Amino acid sequence: MQTRVIDQPAFVLHRRDWQNSSLILDLLTLDFGRISVLAKAGKRSKSQALFQPFYPLVISWSGRSELKTLTAIDGSAMPVDEKQYLPMLYVNELIIAFLPVQEASPELFRLYSDLLDNAGHDLSEMHLRAFERSLMKMLGYLPDTRVEAETEQAIQAGGYYHFIASSGFVSCHKADRNAISGELIIAWNQGQYESRQVLQMAKTVMRCIIDFNLHGKTLKSRDIYRQIKSRT
Repeated sequence: MQTRVIDQPAFVLHRRDWQNSSLILDLLTLDFGRISVLAKAGKRSKSQALFQPFYPLVISWSGRSELKTLTAIDGSAMPVDEKQYLPMLYVNELIIAFLPVQEASPELFRLYSDLLDNAGHDLSEMHLRAFERSLMKMLGYLPDTRVEAETEQAIQAGGYYHFIASSGFVSCHKADRNAISGELIIAWNQGQYESRQVLQMAKTVMRCIIDFNLHGKTLKSRDIYRQIKSRT
């Protein structure tokens, strides 16, 4: 494993205190995937303003263990609308939960960067649903949604299906509870998120996949969202 890395593009996914004055930063990097670095005396550092999520960074680190030591950091703030903070924190939690440590994923890094660009302007539910699907597909958690799971026959527009997180879409009757029309599934596969029905179906299916693969763990951003909604 690399002992010294210089000028690596990165984003902070999460930060936490370490001892009296230091910080541990969980990062998404271009060439090394998800890593953690120790920012010694980070709370007193002149660079502490950069130890925040949503900043495009260039960082350097050293160390042989899983926890690296931050040696240099540079970057600038990216304007993220306050309304987008909670959705983006949710995205950060998803990456931490599902991307294995030090598994390089340049495609995910670019996808995240594009999503963050949208967060500075108009991060819609459509962007979130598309990101969830791309993330789960990249990491191997998304079953083949183009075919019926048991027969491997193509999804039929006139058919109806249940979704099972471990296998995919399974044929059912139209009158069955939670039946999903093949027409909606095909539209989702084609990325037609402009439809409210497709968006709702995508949310339901992706929630099923994510919860199944979290194995009982919860996402803090969801809890915060529920608390906010209960007060409104």
